Amino acid sequence: MAKKPRRKCIHCREWFHPVRDGQVVCCYVCASAVGKEQTAKNKADAMRAEKKRQREEEKEQRARQAERRQAVKPLSYFIKQAQQAFNEFIRYRDRHMPCISCGRYHDGQYHAGHFRTTGANPELRFDEDNCHKQCSVCNNHLSGNLTAYRPALIAKIGQARFDALMGPHELPKWKRDDYIRIRGEYRAKLKALKQQEAA
Repeated sequence: MAKKPRRKCIHCREWFHPVRDGQVVCCYVCASAVGKEQTAKNKADAMRAEKKRQREEEKEQRARQAERRQAVKPLSYFIKQAQQAFNEFIRYRDRHMPCISCGRYHDGQYHAGHFRTTGANPELRFDEDNCHKQCSVCNNHLSGNLTAYRPALIAKIGQARFDALMGPHELPKWKRDDYIRIRGEYRAKLKALKQQEAA
């Protein structure tokens, strides 16, 4: 019977003539070494898979905990979050403009000042025509400084949009999901504005 063609041992890299089909090592010592390497590799793979499974499990658990924490938060929390996102967008949108009421530029604090207040007109809380950059003095100490706000607002948005703003508005029945959606929308709008400026 003819010898099988010689091949290199996968462990010691010496040439040998295999005795049977599929033989890849030259001797028992090399076979034992390859077996140990394979066992170690399998063990390492199993440990990696287990660590990955644990990480994914922990991630899912954190997500479930975050969901549970969100579920017990009051509606006021989501209103506040949506309002913060909206206000931040307004301040950034008007960042190059002066205070809408007094027309001053200064290094002090600026607010997102509503022309029609959110207390009296909650339906206009997230109306972009109703909210503009305003200095803290006009907004807090002068109660919005509405006598100066009105002509500046008409000049900015036009009489037609001002009349629409002053007209009747239906009060939407916003729920938790609506506030979450509004928060997401205004965060996305702010991000888009910042990206436009960076480009």
